[in-house]
Amino acid sequence: MVPTALAPLPALLKDLRSLHDLRELVAAVGHTPALAWLPADGWVERDGPRRAAVIGRRGAFEWLGFETTGAPGALAERLARRLERGARLAGILVLSPRSRLLALSVSLPPRPLLLVDLACPSPLSLACLERLAGPEEQGELATAALVARALDGEATGRRFFAAFRGTLQRATESLPAGMPVPDRHAAALLQLTRVLFLYFVQAKGWLDGRPAFLREELDRVLAGGRDPHRDLLQPLFFGTLNQPAERRGRAALSFGRVPFLNGGLFEPHTLERRWRVALPAPFWLSAFDDLFERFHFTPREGERDRIAPDMLGRVFEGVMDLDERSGSGTFYTPAPLVRALVRATLAAQVAVRLGCPEAEAERRLDEPDPAMVALLDQVTVLDPACGSGAFLLGALDLLSASRAEPPLALRQRILARNLFGVDRNPAAVRLSELRLWLALIASDRAEDPAEVAPLPNLD
Repeated sequence: MVPTALAPLPALLKDLRSLHDLRELVAAVGHTPALAWLPADGWVERDGPRRAAVIGRRGAFEWLGFETTGAPGALAERLARRLERGARLAGILVLSPRSRLLALSVSLPPRPLLLVDLACPSPLSLACLERLAGPEEQGELATAALVARALDGEATGRRFFAAFRGTLQRATESLPAGMPVPDRHAAALLQLTRVLFLYFVQAKGWLDGRPAFLREELDRVLAGGRDPHRDLLQPLFFGTLNQPAERRGRAALSFGRVPFLNGGLFEPHTLERRWRVALPAPFWLSAFDDLFERFHFTPREGERDRIAPDMLGRVFEGVMDLDERSGSGTFYTPAPLVRALVRATLAAQVAVRLGCPEAEAERRLDEPDPAMVALLDQVTVLDPACGSGAFLLGALDLLSASRAEPPLALRQRILARNLFGVDRNPAAVRLSELRLWLALIASDRAEDPAEVAPLPNLD
């Protein structure tokens, strides 16, 4: 069965409340709905699912549905491992009506896990669900493989993470041995995140309108026997991107039409003033060949096989200094869980301030009336251990959703007035800033580099 339209998916997800409803999701992605209750013995257990049923099929391949009051992601992973050990191929959907989360997995290695925020599904989640409606496969194993590929929305992100981490290690080792290791790690991360940010800017068409601007400029410098750090990156960072066009020198003007981005990202850092932070030409050639040029970048979420800003949270948490992470309790929080926690926190605050039930507060967050808009304008969100900025980004998304104001202006105002974050790790603060700046450029619809809005300072 092939679905006639997948457009209703967001509305369908929002209405999921029970295993009966999950059958509609199975049908929407082109599989055959069913409802055959599974015996409680062996499935319903303490800290496990409350109810279990076969809710769909595609040929011999079955979809098993579960309801839980606990964490759906952890339960889906546990069930997938259990089914794999029993040599039973099946898809798994675990619904938590209370937390409004849905977890999907399959008992075929590597047992990918997709966690969907039912109230606000991400474009990547929707894209993964739509891929379930692939062509009819022959046999149970072939269908399980199709499901595994569809749910594995992070395969590209994992490859990028591995490449980024290896490049960061080489950059750290390329800096002067006299620098303390934490300073070398922070300085190397700063250099790479600047270039990473520019690949997203390049994807917007803002670097002289050239889709391969950075690679072309690197090749030009290397062909002339010059140094990429001194003759390309420093003039681009400190003489171009942080300077209005009318104040740029000859070297900056040679780059063509490049926006004035402002922002602390393109100002010399304290470490760069204290130490000679210059990575050698062989390193930069390797970094471009083995990392940046091997991936496609997009400022929009949900584009398959491309690196989007929403993937960077896991990457950044993984490359922060390992000793710092283990000592401070820094862990990656999946985006759907972030959204659920931010939503519940804001709804509770709104309910108190407006004197209404939390259920009504949640509804009004989705459909803000004038009183709600006025209240949201006054909300202050502080993350006292912001890490790489996941919760600040979640708050930015929620505070800017369903508002009539132009997205860029609204997000700029929210960043200036409503969001605050601190962290004991300076690298974490810089990564939070980077992700918030990326959220702004994704909202900027300018096509002419001269019309791009400068980034705010977030100090």
